[in-house]
Amino acid sequence: MRSAGAVVRAAGVVVEVPGRRLADGLDLELGAGEAVAVMGPSGSGKTTVLNALAGLVPLSGGSVAIAGEPISELSADRAAALRLAHIGMVFQFGELVPELSVRENVALPALFAGRGDATGRADALLERVGLAGYGARAPEELSGGEAQRVAIARALVCGPRVVLADEPTGALDEDNARRVTGVLLRSCREQDTALLVATHDAAVAAAMDRTLLLRGGRLRPRPSTAAPGAGEGR
Repeated sequence: MRSAGAVVRAAGVVVEVPGRRLADGLDLELGAGEAVAVMGPSGSGKTTVLNALAGLVPLSGGSVAIAGEPISELSADRAAALRLAHIGMVFQFGELVPELSVRENVALPALFAGRGDATGRADALLERVGLAGYGARAPEELSGGEAQRVAIARALVCGPRVVLADEPTGALDEDNARRVTGVLLRSCREQDTALLVATHDAAVAAAMDRTLLLRGGRLRPRPSTAAPGAGEGR
């Protein structure tokens, strides 16, 4: 793992729920522009790990730093500000706001952050993910793959240092999963944004730079068994 200039650095992270440790001394370092998959069976704690890295669940031990800032030690308000500035998140079902247009959904984090030209940023990112001209549409008019590409644009609108994606292709068919994976990788490469993807999909994992397995509350390198898939290269 990278040690210098890590965008994400987790050391000895412990996350407990009643009767169980979902993270048990977990370590992770992730560099700018690096794409990493986390795999593990359902219930192994992949979503919990992503939430811990984002400062959304309390730690029972260890620490997490994002872009050099100790998010695990910050107050709730300061952690929220750090998330808005440096972390983009993509969820399995997109989680778009149905009352807002596609453009407004993408622009929303930039508006909250007080970034200039939020609408212009949104339109530029929609073009980047192949959805130029979709800005005025409602989320209900989109296919599943289109909605996920909107979610990717939204995750990138503030220029984050890292994107955390939780099963971003889990609700998509094979063709849309391949396309969304390619868009996600290419977009993060273009912004030199670190990418961490929790996934069950071996094809998604194969497109990443490396894959980690979550076992016993710790991340371990997955042995390489095949050449990478059809994802976007550097």
